[in-house]
Amino acid sequence: MSNSLVPSGSLLPSRLDRQISRALEQIDANQLIAMHRDQARLDRVAGTAERGMMRAAQLGALEAALVQTVPNAAGYVHLAAVGGALGIAGVIHDASRGL
Repeated sequence: MSNSLVPSGSLLPSRLDRQISRALEQIDANQLIAMHRDQARLDRVAGTAERGMMRAAQLGALEAALVQTVPNAAGYVHLAAVGGALGIAGVIHDASRGL
């Protein structure tokens, strides 16, 4: 079956038919490349977010342990934990922007 959009009178496709067919194939190829690029970007952002969440959870657990051990330093420990969490969020944000 021919890829031609315009039926011709002969068995061989016309020059215009071949050009249209090549153009459609190029569009399909470009769409496939764009989909793969998008998928790779999604995987990168999701992986970065997953790793960031794990590190943020570790920070939270460490903060809780340190506050329990040294209650007088709770404010400082919390400040450091928040700074670390903001840094992690910044890395995830940069990954989502493609930087």
